[in-house]
Amino acid sequence: MNILRHDNIFTATCIAGACGGRQTAGPPHATATGVSTDTRTLEPGQAFFALVGPNHDGHHHAAAAAEKGAPVLVVQRADVPAPPGAAVIRVPDTERALLRLAAWHRGRLRAAVLAITGSYGKSTVKAMAGAILERTGSCTVAPASYNNRIGVGLTLLSARPRDEFVVLEMGTNHPGEIDELAAAARPNLGVITAIGPVHLEGLGDLDGVKEAKAELIPHVSPGGALVLNADDERCAALATRYDGTVYRFGAAQGADLRPTRVFPGGAGWTFDAVGCRFRVPVGGRHNVMNAAAAICACLAAGAGRGAAREGLAAFRPPPMRYERRTLGGVLFILDCYNSNPPALRTAVQSFLEEPAAGRRVVVCGDMLELGPDAPALHRQAGRELAEAGVDLLVAVGELGRHTSDGWQEAALPSQQAARFPDAQTAWRPLLAELKPGDAVLLKGSRRVRLETIAERIAEDLEKRREAA
Repeated sequence: MNILRHDNIFTATCIAGACGGRQTAGPPHATATGVSTDTRTLEPGQAFFALVGPNHDGHHHAAAAAEKGAPVLVVQRADVPAPPGAAVIRVPDTERALLRLAAWHRGRLRAAVLAITGSYGKSTVKAMAGAILERTGSCTVAPASYNNRIGVGLTLLSARPRDEFVVLEMGTNHPGEIDELAAAARPNLGVITAIGPVHLEGLGDLDGVKEAKAELIPHVSPGGALVLNADDERCAALATRYDGTVYRFGAAQGADLRPTRVFPGGAGWTFDAVGCRFRVPVGGRHNVMNAAAAICACLAAGAGRGAAREGLAAFRPPPMRYERRTLGGVLFILDCYNSNPPALRTAVQSFLEEPAAGRRVVVCGDMLELGPDAPALHRQAGRELAEAGVDLLVAVGELGRHTSDGWQEAALPSQQAARFPDAQTAWRPLLAELKPGDAVLLKGSRRVRLETIAERIAEDLEKRREAA
């Protein structure tokens, strides 16, 4: 990970003070122009944070960082040699130190900070909000899914003093995580997209999820705004916890931003809201509500309706978020960046609205981090898929047997199912089953890597074309 902004200046003294560390070597006035946690992308002049994880230890690369021109090294181990000329700052925890420096840098910013969390939709809403705010003023948007301590820290540290907006994404799988991230970010505006049964291993139940997402609220500026999902009962109920202005988006009567006259068009949707017609060029009806959340937040941040229209019209979804590919006459919908029961339900509803001359196939990968309720939730998902009228279920992963069991409880004789341990073993039998005109939804948690199925099918089709 690499953050390079030449107008972001950090001296060794200020880094040590902000991080709660102690300089053990090198000149105190060594100056860094940005921050990096990866020597592969480190640029000369950047401070290097030696992060430690389950499968890596950045301290092994500290010397290489200095050789590439890092003037400041932030470490947590005492046995790291001090390279000549580099300032070395020792901290108790380099990951926590990164976020502490980001919190210090937040105090230098004049930007309005928008923080987005929720059980699903947050990455898409973040990208949509970024597309709108970039047309309003100088803006830094969290890349990819930079939604943890490292990602939020790096995004804040990449924000420039001249920025007018910073858009952050905040995820969690245990209590206290969003509280820590929001305390560092001190957002002016907060968005909670939805509350659903996700990360139950660490959060326990739906009430635990609600409380985890609600950790954002005390850190939102009282003079700012909180944006909530009017269609989600648990989410909407959080309005009472915020003393500032609350805006609600959704289909519910009384929502402040309520999409109407929703129509499919081309590869996207059009809808009316706040006296304007909007177009969002991405499939999946659920993305209309993602767009509503982004518009609501951006208008609250001071964007105009024109910027909102232009930003959404130019929006392109992040990879594997309802991404369309046509392979061999078959429409593939890759919505496999992550999955949980409500996200699966929403994706399937959108998928069933897709025009398809042939069969509708759902490749359902394991939904992870659901705790002891995982078997029951997968069984329920299987039943719902059969009841929805899906023609063929392909269950992938260890929990797929529960999905298949639920399917068998509700499926008609004409509805078929197959189960595979992983994506690598699933793609060839699926390809043999598919015919032009079929439509396939790939939906599963990130670790299941369902995109492998589309990649292998594409490679196989290309080999056949070359051989013909």
